[in-house]
Amino acid sequence: MAVRLTKYEGSSEKEDDKFQVDIATSDKLFTVEEAVEACGFGWFQIRLSVFAGLIWMIDAMELMVLAILASEARCDYDLTTWQESLITTVVFGGMTIGAGLWGKFMDKYGRRRGLFVFCVFVALMSLLSAFAPNYPTLIAFRGLVGLGVAGSSQAVTFYAEFVPAKSRAYCLIFIEVFFAFGTFLEVLLALVVLAHFHMDWHWLLGFTAVPMFIDLLAFGLVPESARYLVASNKIEKAREVLERIARINGKKLPEGRLVPKHEKEKIETNTQTQNPKKDDDRKDATENGDGKATDSDTSDTTERLINQSGKHTTTDRGRFADLFSTKTRTATTVLLWIIWFGSAFGYYGVVLLTTEILNIINEQGNKTLTVNSTYMNSSSSISSSATADVLQCIDAAPAPTTTCSRLKTDDYVQVLWTTTAEFPGLLLTVFLIERIGRKKTMALEFFLAVLFFLLMYICPIHKVLLMMFIFGARSVLTGTFQAAFVYTPEVYPTSVRALGVGACSSVSFFGAMLTPFVAEVLLRKTLRGGEGLYAAVCVVGGICALLLPIETKGRELRESTTIVAD
Repeated sequence: MAVRLTKYEGSSEKEDDKFQVDIATSDKLFTVEEAVEACGFGWFQIRLSVFAGLIWMIDAMELMVLAILASEARCDYDLTTWQESLITTVVFGGMTIGAGLWGKFMDKYGRRRGLFVFCVFVALMSLLSAFAPNYPTLIAFRGLVGLGVAGSSQAVTFYAEFVPAKSRAYCLIFIEVFFAFGTFLEVLLALVVLAHFHMDWHWLLGFTAVPMFIDLLAFGLVPESARYLVASNKIEKAREVLERIARINGKKLPEGRLVPKHEKEKIETNTQTQNPKKDDDRKDATENGDGKATDSDTSDTTERLINQSGKHTTTDRGRFADLFSTKTRTATTVLLWIIWFGSAFGYYGVVLLTTEILNIINEQGNKTLTVNSTYMNSSSSISSSATADVLQCIDAAPAPTTTCSRLKTDDYVQVLWTTTAEFPGLLLTVFLIERIGRKKTMALEFFLAVLFFLLMYICPIHKVLLMMFIFGARSVLTGTFQAAFVYTPEVYPTSVRALGVGACSSVSFFGAMLTPFVAEVLLRKTLRGGEGLYAAVCVVGGICALLLPIETKGRELRESTTIVAD
């Protein structure tokens, strides 16, 4: 930034500190956003993708294990359906509490430090739950796991702050690949541990905890968020981080000084206000002979503008009230809460009802076998082989048989197949999100989920066809979740970004906390009632997506909202 300092003749001593500033170029000041764009997408972002992706994969494993754990613990502890659903609900209850706390913690103490504490906590609680000797202890430790796992969404916030705007949507969706792989890996692990080696669920929980300990080893390679450092007025540390990124990517930072975006805009605004006749001023200015200001003059003037009136600017970070600071932001926040609630309620509902419906089919098959053995000579006898894989056309599921029905090897294969629905859901979202925008992508996928839930009304229905409908619902609900994860960090400024994502996560976990009572309790009372409730929630979610006031496609991440401190 070439800055010209002018002292007018006849000015008093009191006016000696008044300068005229002329901006010839904007190269001498740059923001974090401009630095990230200059660094582009390179080896640093690839490395960070793996780090954040592993956290996302671990989150998926801890959540996917719930569908298997609840079914296994029901048999081992002779649980009722309400007690079975509580195993899942307590995890999401912990997540509901934890999401807002983690967001507040990371906005105050930093993304990197918060993620480290999160990883240590989850690793320890997950391992301890593997040694739970009874049902109450299992409930307690799984609740603490949920409290910790709530922080995993902050890995997305952390990752988004290092990615250029043009690559952000695709990169955030790429992270979802790790989540999809995590769900697949957990079911595969259950297939090996429970079905093949006939070990119990304690071993499954123990193996599930291992990846988090591995991810802890990678923290030495991960810096603090430059955006967070700037928002904390740690400009020099932020520049060091950006220089490191540029060096790894083989790029150069923009020339000049790193300043917060709002400060750069303030300097430019003040410059334009103070120097409306800059062409004439150039002729009259006292210069260094060559018509250029010195670097020290540039620095002094910039500093003077940043700290004018004896005040300094600070960032008020992490205030919950900032989520409702304007009408537009209030509408955005409320609508996003409904969208996140619907996404979690529907997605985790599909995950849980998959194993629950397979258990119901097995129980119906067991009853058929009993009927056939008792009335073997009756002409009304039903072929057990024909009905064992069919969900019967009844409104209420049968009461569990005296012998607890566990998932069989074929059932694990079916569940494993449905987990692959995550991948086409991601591909669909990648295809749509930069073409029709974030809002329409979420809305379309919500409405497709409604269609798949209504198709589940068909009965009697063969297990394979039913799994296809479940596959479709899970696929599009994966997409709505990921589109929401892309949209939310983009719509909030840095000062409340982690808090905004954390608040949305808390609401989503509340939806996930309620869904076990539908997928594992209501579903056994009325199959169609449960499926219809999921369809209704998805209708509301789709409408709210269309009502969002801001489309963030192609939009830069905004930095901190600032105040002037006395």
